[in-house]
Amino acid sequence: MNGYFITGIAAGLLGLAIGAGGAHEFDANHYGAQLSAEKAAHAHDNEQHANDLNAISKAALDAEQRAIDAHTVAEGKIATLDDQLTKEKKAHEAENKRNRDAIADGARRLRIAVSNFHAAGGDQTGTAPGAGGVGDGASGTADLSPAFGSALFGIVDNADDDARAKVAYLQGYVCTVRPETPECVQQ
Repeated sequence: MNGYFITGIAAGLLGLAIGAGGAHEFDANHYGAQLSAEKAAHAHDNEQHANDLNAISKAALDAEQRAIDAHTVAEGKIATLDDQLTKEKKAHEAENKRNRDAIADGARRLRIAVSNFHAAGGDQTGTAPGAGGVGDGASGTADLSPAFGSALFGIVDNADDDARAKVAYLQGYVCTVRPETPECVQQ
């Protein structure tokens, strides 16, 4: 083999290597620019998503704060109403106790209206009117005995308690079915 031949082959291979390296460098620069553009686009997208998430988080925090404020206001109103109702209930119970005590010791008498009044032990079979309207079926009032008055007053007072219990039950039902009702409070 000739020395020029080997040198020519070596020079050709060297030229091919240099050419391939240059082409590779060109491709790397081209793809590097695309990669940089993609990275910039992703960075912009990531920044936009972070801003969106921050706005959503702020809106949720604001809504939560408004809900907390509304709950605090509602608690204040409920506490005020509870105090008012407690005072009214205590006043009502004190009044009922005074009335029961006054009825029981005879200081206060209960009277009921009666019609067709007949005297106790009188003959009620006769239809002839009596003198002066006494015992002749006239209207009037009758005093109740202290024991009967106390018993009657207790029945009425218990009916009030039953009515309050029924109202509380109905309010619980309404709050279960429609919790958004203003008088209903979630606990």
